[in-house]
This record gives sequence, C-alpha cells and structure tokens, in this order.
Amino acid sequence: MPIAESLFRWFVASTLTASLAAIVVIAVQHLLRRRISARLRYTLWLIVLVRLVLPVFPHSPVSLFNALPNIIDIKKAVSGLPFQQDKPAAESENSAQGISLQSYYTSNEAGRNNPKQVIMPQDPHERAVAMEAGTHPAIRILSIVWLAGTVAFLTYHLIYWLRMKRKQRSFSRVCDPAMVKVAEECRSLFSVKRSVSMYTHASVQSPYMSGVLRPSIYLPDTFSRETVDAAPLKHVIAHELAHYKRKDTAWNMLGSVVLAFHWMNPLVWLMMRRMKADRELACDACVLEVLGEEEAVPYGMTIIGFLKRYSSGRNQPHLLYFKGMNGEKEIMRRIRMIKSFKKGSYKFSLLAVLLVLLISAATLTNAPVTKAGTSAWIHAEDGGNELLFSDMTFREYDNLDKASRVAPFQFKVPAVLPEGYAMDNINYQLQPLTSSASSEISVWYTKAKAKEFYGSMELKVVRGAGLQEWYEQTVKEEEGLGDAKAGGKAIYKSPISIAGLDGLKMTIRMTAWKEHAERYTYLWQDQGVTYRMQANAADISNSDFEHMIASMRYPDEALNKLYENNEYTSKMFSYVYDTEDIRRAQKLIGYNAAFPRKLPGDFTASVANVSRKENFNFSENDADSMRKLLSVNYSPLLDVKSLDSHQAGIKSVQFMQMLNGDMYEDMKKSGTVSFSRIDGKRFIVKLQQVNINGREVLRTEKFKIDGELSNPGETDRVSYFWLDKNVCFQARFSGQGTEEQVIVQYLMEQDK
Repeated sequence: MPIAESLFRWFVASTLTASLAAIVVIAVQHLLRRRISARLRYTLWLIVLVRLVLPVFPHSPVSLFNALPNIIDIKKAVSGLPFQQDKPAAESENSAQGISLQSYYTSNEAGRNNPKQVIMPQDPHERAVAMEAGTHPAIRILSIVWLAGTVAFLTYHLIYWLRMKRKQRSFSRVCDPAMVKVAEECRSLFSVKRSVSMYTHASVQSPYMSGVLRPSIYLPDTFSRETVDAAPLKHVIAHELAHYKRKDTAWNMLGSVVLAFHWMNPLVWLMMRRMKADRELACDACVLEVLGEEEAVPYGMTIIGFLKRYSSGRNQPHLLYFKGMNGEKEIMRRIRMIKSFKKGSYKFSLLAVLLVLLISAATLTNAPVTKAGTSAWIHAEDGGNELLFSDMTFREYDNLDKASRVAPFQFKVPAVLPEGYAMDNINYQLQPLTSSASSEISVWYTKAKAKEFYGSMELKVVRGAGLQEWYEQTVKEEEGLGDAKAGGKAIYKSPISIAGLDGLKMTIRMTAWKEHAERYTYLWQDQGVTYRMQANAADISNSDFEHMIASMRYPDEALNKLYENNEYTSKMFSYVYDTEDIRRAQKLIGYNAAFPRKLPGDFTASVANVSRKENFNFSENDADSMRKLLSVNYSPLLDVKSLDSHQAGIKSVQFMQMLNGDMYEDMKKSGTVSFSRIDGKRFIVKLQQVNINGREVLRTEKFKIDGELSNPGETDRVSYFWLDKNVCFQARFSGQGTEEQVIVQYLMEQDK
C-alpha cells in the first residue's frame, strides 16, 4: 500500500472523528455561551486540537464513539470502496443478466449477479498488495492531492519561518530604560523566569510575541516615539507576555501544523478561526486577572486603539491560520468581555474542571473493544445467505452449483471427463480488471491422489471475445511460456467441427523434447461464448478432447454432483465468501463450526477458507493429510505501521478448528507440536501448559512460519491450542502483544 494512501486513510479517520469532537465543543459553547469563561471556551478547542494530532487513543465506555461504532472502521471503509471500471464493449446475448447491478445476496437463488469485490490473501503483506491493486482510483487521486497540499502548506510555513528569522536579524533591540523597566515589571507580574527581549523594526505592523523557548516581543519602530504614557506600553507588553505564559506560541505552532494536514476539512478551518478568536479573549482575561479589575477600561481602550490602528491595511506575510481575525465582530466581542470582566473569573471553577474532564473523556477516547459482542459470532447453520467479506472480487469455488449461480454469465461444462480426472476448482473475476479485459471463467481439472499429482487441464470460458481473437491470445501466451524460450516450439492451427460446433485445434509441438513432444488446445464458440480447453498432461488424447466437447452442457443436478470437490486431492484450501459457503464448509469438516466477525483489539475477519490439515499441524500420513479444517484470518485496520515486520504488537490472528482425533492428547503428552515447512518436512515446536480463565491451554514457544527455512527477520508466531468436546482449536498470532490471552479467552467462550 503506498504511503500516500495509508496516510490519507489516517487523515480521513482522524479528521472525521475530530470533526465530531468539534461539533460537540461548538454545541457546548452555544448552550453555555452566557455561563462559560473565555479561558474555558479556548480550553475546549485544545481538546479538539489534541484529537487532530494524536494517532491513537485509549478505549472507554463513556466515549462519544460508542454511539457511532462504525466511525472506528472509517479507514477500512475508505480502503474497501468498490469500483467498476469500463465494461467490455461487446456483450453476448446469453450474458445480459451478468451486467445487472442486482446483488446475488439480495435476490433469490436464480440470480446470477454479485457486487464487485476483491479477494484478499491470508498473509497481511500479500493482503496489503492486493488492497493496493483494488483501491478506488478516486482514493488514489485524492491521496495525491491531499499529500501535495500538505507538503505545500508545510513548505509555506517553513519558508515563512525562515524569512522571519532572516528578517529579525536586522531588527533593533530596544534599549530604552523606561521601556525595559516596564517589560521587567510585567515579567515579574506574570512570573516569567526567562528574560524577554524587545525589538523594533519598520516592517512590524503591530506588536507580537515570538519564540517558544526564547521569547521575544516585536514592536513597530514608531511605538517608542508615539507612546509617551507608560500605561499603554504596559498593557501591550502584558498582553504579549500573557500569550507566552499561557503557552499560546506553542499551541499556535501546533495549530499551523494541524491545518497543514487537515486543510481539506472546512470544519477544521472554521475551528481554527474560532479557536484564535477565543484565544485572544482568554489572553485578555489572563491580563486583567493579573493587572486587576480596575485596569479593565484602560486596558480595553489600549487594545481597541491598537486594533483599529494596525489591523487595517496589514500587508506583512502571516501564517494562514492567524490571518483576518481582527474584524469588527471580534473587536466587539473583546470589548464586551473586557467590560464585563470580574476578578477571579479567569480561574477554573470545579464545574469548569468537571466539564473539561467530561468532554475529554468523551472525545479523546474510542469505543471499548475488550469484547466483540455476542452478536458478532456467525452461525451459518441458522440459515440465510449473508456476504461476509465485502472486499472480494475474485472468486474460486470447489463446486459447480455455487460457482454457476454466482458467475458473471452462464457457461457449459463437459459431462464426460478422462479417466482419473475430476474438477478441482472454478474461478473467475466478477468484474474485468481493465477496460480491455473480457469476462473469463476458468474450470480446472486434476488427476491426483493425496499428495501425488499426475496432470491437469483447464477449460477457459470467455465472453466478449471472438474465436480469432482468442486464438491470437493463446499464441501470445504460448510464446511467453518458459518452454518457448528453450527453443523448438512450433504451433499449428487446423479447423474442427464437433457435435455441430465449429472451432480450431492448436497443436503445440516441442521439437527439442524427446518426451511429451506434443500437446493440444481446442477452441470453439457456442451461443456467443468462446471456449478453450488445453491440457498439461500427455495422457489426454484428441479423442478425449472430442468426447468432452461433444458432452458440453449447462449445469444440472447430475453435473452439480459430478462437479463437487469434496476430497481436495490436489488443492490445499478453498475460500469461503458467505454463510452458504460456511454451511458447505461445515459439511466438509464434519460439524457446525462457528466463528466471530471481530476479535478484541479491533481485529476484523478478513478472509476464511477450508483447508487441509497441513495448515493446522504436520500430517503423519496421506489419510491424515486429507482431513479438513476451517480457518479464519483476522486483521487490524491496515496501515504502514501494522504491516511493518519489525513493529511490535499483534499483526494478525488466524483462528483454526477441526475435529480432534487424538491431536490434542498427543501434543499434551509429548509437550511438542509439529508443523509443516514449505518443503513439506516437519519442524518441532515446544509447548507449555497455561491456564486461561480456569481452562487448560497449550501455548507454543515463539516460532517462524517455516522453521529453520524462515528468514531471520520474519515475524515470530505463537499458537494456542485447546480442546472443546471433540474439536481442537488453534489461535495463531503473527507478532505478539498483551491482547493474546484476552483474544484466546474470547474465542474459547464460543458465543456462550
């Protein structure tokens, strides 16, 4: 996933949650407008500013976002925006229903349509790559625009700061004893320990304070000549020192950075404008609290005089955040506040402190995730047909019945297969990846037994492509294969007519090879759909091809039974997409398995599959390897940090379950568990008995996914095993964190 898109998703989540916090603050300020002080109004804005800055927040039952739980999934929603690129120009007559927008999941069983989704690999890194490929183009464009704007804003701030620093070198330091005396008096009143320098210059339009660590006050060069009375000077210096005492210079700097990142959000602009206005009111209140209530009228006249004098025609560069805040409306607000000021009103009352704490607790926390909720568990045996993973576009099925009902168009398959061959899987893309792509369906057949593989063949079904076009595509594919580069490949084309179907036969001859010197590809059209059948085995003869082509027909009950892969002899796993697929998975693994949609810690189910036992632990023999399990992977909201293999914390969770047999007892007795390496050999990991909520659990030591063959920098795994009735469960964590046992305990409860 590109960094720009990852940062943009953070921005969307952060700016939307902060916007809700800003709305709360605006509502509170409006409801209590006659009862809250200027300082309290400004403090409430600082809460929103913190929400805009920090990347993570604690969880709390009093969080505002308990009422809006979906806001937590903003980044995921942005990541998974579905999109449809241009459809192919040509549509065959029998595929008209494939372009309907009606969803298979909201229609009856005869419906053949499905919204666009994208399949995601189990591995988090592979999943990130897949998500990058499936990102909505608008998100990519907005990410670039947003990042460019942010860089422009930050560059502007940097250039402005450098210009000011360079210009300030030419400023004259104020050495007038009377002015220095007033400044020292004010510094003492405000208990400012650091020395404060004063400078003047013709370019300074109005007094201002600069510097977080080394504060300096900058005055117009005419200030010392025109201000003969010490009182106005004291008011001005007191005002600027109040800004420093209240840390306004630091908050200003942070506000500028925040606006640079959140410039796309108009509510943030409004918030910053109001925050600046309230900051000036709070600063005035701070000054009057120190100088005394009797100074309110003289101080007010001084401030108003300078505002009128210096706010008109100001042309010096400003940080955008500070510009244009001295209008008539704001001047009147300051006059009213100064006029009505009472000694002691600047201090926070107990009610004010409670209000700040309450709003902070509500807006600076997220909804608690220690429990995913009992309704989060999926029990497919209860019926219904719910789409579980909404970001999947590529489909792969182990049965013709479901594959034909969800497919983008109708297609035929052979009712006769060569001896020993069986359907392995049917896969297709629900929408084309590019505007020039045709809708394609692939039906794979294999000849295999347990771990032994003998051969395969593929039936490719294409709509929107002519026979000659598909022939040229096949030639191009053959020329791109590795065997073509070895030399001696010749391709011959001849016309065929089988069972009333006209087509082409391609003979691919490897003249440089002594064995398997010749193989065949057949292409034909039937009712506007193009079919291509080819084999990667020498035992498929021309006669076999002709018998298969002659037997082609649309799916029916007999074909559905023939095309049901219950053995998985040549495949390791098959994805599940909805509750109907889960019911088939339950049939394959032998019991009604259930699993949660979410786990404690904001982990969401991202992909599920039925697989062979090798993914659970090492298979002792062929019969053992054919046993099946249900696996569900859980991922956090994706960002660059969560995918960094060197970053601490849990990166993903894999929840697996299968009938036990004697597995758990054997593991407990030996104190070890065996896993399969990528080369098929075993590696052994030690186990330790732990107690979680009064139940026995076996926990592995840290291990890497392929044992000794793994890269040293690869993320460590830890697995937990437990037994419930005759089912063995495993929770495998990629990366370690404090939530491990909380998650295991939640999974052990099994929605009870």
